[in-house]
Amino acid sequence: MKCEITDRDQRLDDFLLAKLSPEDADAFEIHLFGCPECFEELRLREQMVKLIKEERVTVVEDHARQRSSQSQIGLIKSIAEFFRFKHSIWIYAGAAAVLIGFFIIQLLRRQESLDIYAANFVELPHLESKLGQTLRSADLSLSVIAPQIGDNFSGNIAFRWEIEKDGGKFNGPLELKILDNRENLVHAANVESGQYNFKENLAPGLYYWTLDNQGETLYVGKFYVNKPEK
Repeated sequence: MKCEITDRDQRLDDFLLAKLSPEDADAFEIHLFGCPECFEELRLREQMVKLIKEERVTVVEDHARQRSSQSQIGLIKSIAEFFRFKHSIWIYAGAAAVLIGFFIIQLLRRQESLDIYAANFVELPHLESKLGQTLRSADLSLSVIAPQIGDNFSGNIAFRWEIEKDGGKFNGPLELKILDNRENLVHAANVESGQYNFKENLAPGLYYWTLDNQGETLYVGKFYVNKPEK
């Protein structure tokens, strides 16, 4: 059924601006639910008003500045006229707002990831003070070959050391531990040969490693995984 309202624009403006009497407003509200044309026009205008208030679409701001001397009713009319010719622009504006929001969220997530990444390289003072120290008693001497303190790796890590006891080579088992910079145990292995190849993937960060003999720490070292170049 064709809409019988001849002053639709004025009626919509008055309805949106609460200028209708309570009786006329109720009657027009009933009409809206039975008239797809008026209802769609009202929905479009509400979308435009929302964009003006919340998203501040550039094209609407420019148009509003040009018509700043007009009344509020005139402004709504002028925007409505503009959107009749560009009826889909609010869709693009809404999509742009969604994309902007998406990129903001991505930036925040990236910043959070960068903060976590940086935290993985923070040193532990009480372990830093023990770096490179080796136990050299009367019957035991340890010399670490690799990795050197502060080495940076992006793949496999080869651990090498030599140990002597009573003047001869000693191949007794030592426990090798790898700790992250929060002192969580990442890996542990009993090694007898004086060498150990670690082939697992580690997250970028600072790691400490120790050699223990019967519960006694003989050596503390550290290395990095994928540390960025300065």
